[in-house]
Amino acid sequence: MKMKTGFKTILALSLCFIMAATFMSCGKATIESLALAPTNVNVAVNTVIQFQATGSESNGVTNANLNTQVTWSSSSSAVATVNGSGLVTTVGAGTTTITATAPGNIITATATLSVTVPTTDTFLVGTNPSGIAIDSAGDVWVTNHGGSTVTELNSSGALLGTFTVGTNPSGIAIDSAGDVWVTNHGGSTVTELNSSGALLGTFTVGTDPSGITIDTSGDVWVTNQGGSTITELSSTGTQLGTFTVGTNPSGIAIDSAGHVWVTNQGSDTAPGSTVTELSSSGIQLGTFTVGSEPHAVRIDTAGSVWVTNYGSAAVPGTTITELSFDGVTLNTFTVGNNPGGIAIDSTNNVWITNYGSNSVTVWTGVATGPQFRPYTGPVWP
Repeated sequence: MKMKTGFKTILALSLCFIMAATFMSCGKATIESLALAPTNVNVAVNTVIQFQATGSESNGVTNANLNTQVTWSSSSSAVATVNGSGLVTTVGAGTTTITATAPGNIITATATLSVTVPTTDTFLVGTNPSGIAIDSAGDVWVTNHGGSTVTELNSSGALLGTFTVGTNPSGIAIDSAGDVWVTNHGGSTVTELNSSGALLGTFTVGTDPSGITIDTSGDVWVTNQGGSTITELSSTGTQLGTFTVGTNPSGIAIDSAGHVWVTNQGSDTAPGSTVTELSSSGIQLGTFTVGSEPHAVRIDTAGSVWVTNYGSAAVPGTTITELSFDGVTLNTFTVGNNPGGIAIDSTNNVWITNYGSNSVTVWTGVATGPQFRPYTGPVWP
């Protein structure tokens, strides 16, 4: 029987459609592995956090963003809730498990979320406290920018000593030997003290040195706020190099991947209310918005990035911001006027200097871990 042309055309198109649909169904990628980030995090109540589900797929794609392909759940809605794209809202104190489940319920990934109701204390120190660091005994060292001194407190806030350094001390760091390094903002120098406060040396750096950190080799890195550069010193104070960065760099920290985080107090972006992440070779990995005129930056062992929002003399900042490792804002905490320095102790307490209030604020147990230190030695963790 002779088939009409129109029918043949319809039949051919139908077969093509069926074959295409079958091919697309067979070729649809399935999830083969799944991971969540962050994996374990401590946050305060009334916080919003974006979790990320990543994994590999059967089509060969690795590290794919799977947030909208998985099903999200929280083991305790009284602690935190989660929506269909992994956005978590904390509700009350306690611990919950956030779970992402791939289609078919075969593959899952989990993360532990601890939620606390934080408390705070405030201690008076010297004039215009700026930088802050914590030693292996848990004692707290504070630079007094307006008094050219460093104050040592114990973990309860009691005064242990006051030591003279250079003009307008700003940043402070403690090395693996327990020696204390201080940037003298008004003198273009760095002072090194031993753990008893005795002077070990004074070394020249750039203009208006501000932030300071120490890398895995024991080298000392200093931001020169007045020169838009960073100076690298050896552990003996020898100048190893000077590197150009953004406008008025202030705080500096190094994370577990060797990435460098710098606060841009005077850059033209947003306006200067950002923190930049660089690779160990200086490649820019990201710039993230925080509060007004960010000053200091520190990183905890879980990878969270903590930034003080200094503000200005006319309009003082009064907050600190906690970011996730990928720049998502986790928390904002209120402190005193013009928060300058920040440090995190071994029990996850966050210490902040309030430049405009002549005080130190302590938020208890709010960090996701103690402060990360890229070098080894007689200091925690």
